[in-house]
Amino acid sequence: MEKINKFLVSDWFTVLLLVAAVGVVFSGCEIIGTVAFVLIFGITMALTDNWMPLLQIIMFTTCFAIRCKNSFSTFLGYWWVVPIMVALVICHFVRFKAHFSGGTCFKGILATSVAVTLGGVGIISAKEYFSYTSLFYIFMLGFGMLIIYSYMSASLEAKDSYSYAEKFSKMMVCVICLLAVCLFEEYFSNRAQFADGFEILPFQWRNNAATMLMLAMPFAFYLSNKDFGLFFIGILDYILILFTGSRGGMLFGILELILCIIVMFILDKRHRPAIAAIVGVSLVVTALTYETWIDTLSYTLLRLIDPNENSIRLQLIPRGIEDFKANPIFGRGIGYMGNRDVHKSADFALCWYHCSPIQIIGSFGITGIAAYGYLIYLRIKTLLKNFTFFNVIMFLSYIGLELMSLVNPGIFAPFPYLFLITLYFVMMEKSNNSEDKKVLPRIMRGEKR
Repeated sequence: MEKINKFLVSDWFTVLLLVAAVGVVFSGCEIIGTVAFVLIFGITMALTDNWMPLLQIIMFTTCFAIRCKNSFSTFLGYWWVVPIMVALVICHFVRFKAHFSGGTCFKGILATSVAVTLGGVGIISAKEYFSYTSLFYIFMLGFGMLIIYSYMSASLEAKDSYSYAEKFSKMMVCVICLLAVCLFEEYFSNRAQFADGFEILPFQWRNNAATMLMLAMPFAFYLSNKDFGLFFIGILDYILILFTGSRGGMLFGILELILCIIVMFILDKRHRPAIAAIVGVSLVVTALTYETWIDTLSYTLLRLIDPNENSIRLQLIPRGIEDFKANPIFGRGIGYMGNRDVHKSADFALCWYHCSPIQIIGSFGITGIAAYGYLIYLRIKTLLKNFTFFNVIMFLSYIGLELMSLVNPGIFAPFPYLFLITLYFVMMEKSNNSEDKKVLPRIMRGEKR
């Protein structure tokens, strides 16, 4: 078991997962690949109580699973995976007893759990509140995530054998590389469409790809302090976002990129001249080639300024305000489907407002505003209380998701987004060993790690 655990946290395991994921992408077998990776997750969970290899499986699976468009009925055909996974999860908890503990954000997640559970009380119909879709989201956005937070708070701890910061950051850089492969395969397989010139492709999974890339972007900059060549991976990340065709990614990705570069310029004293030079050269090159970029990105830019393309999201803003007024204390509830005349949501999906502030006030009312405001306060407090270089990077990643949540479900998607953000704030408290805490003072003095 010692050898197995050593292998699961090694770079070899990461490489094997990455190669397998690339194989799934190029074979076009994303559904079978997702099922296979889920089984690998279960087997790994039965073998170890270390969450780092499990996180790698989750993140790599997400990269290609987002390409499975309208596949719910197909996945139902793999129902037999469920009892196998249940057995493997039980095996994990038999071998490794479950423990639970609180953390700085516990009360905030408890408050949001109450707000989500009470959302719509007094106004939502029983059919909407107790639908399978509604109950799933009520639980997973609420007390289910509280249980996960408490469990991870007790399970995660700093490892002397390796740095969580290094390992987690490498995993996120691999996510960038895997999504680059996914984008390449998408464009290469549709190359016949470029007979009249290159253009951005309108594929369905663009917003999820852009969101994943925004989550991963800051970690390339974290590793660049040790290997400065990875600074360019952070810049490449935004270029990949542009090729997703996501309007939110284009707008908020550049804000995140600028924020990452500013933070690195402030904190990484040793590389300040190089960062300044890269920024200067990038601005000059962009100025000289802006017409080419405008032509290439015309599809995204035209959708960005076309009122018809933005009508659904714009109409949902006043709807959310109306829903708040209809039930100010508890809102309409997360399962409310009264706005489907504006946004025809897919089967087994909620009727999202596609804007987190509107989602909070429309679905949970004043209770939600107070609860989510309190949680944000505790998240900021967690960072300030545990102010390390890696924690700053995780907070930048969190900001990236919050920005994308202004135009997408974002933080209201339990997996992987809310789960990952919840994990960030556990890691801020639990996963920093003594060496990680010394990194920030060193780099601010211009020293190597």
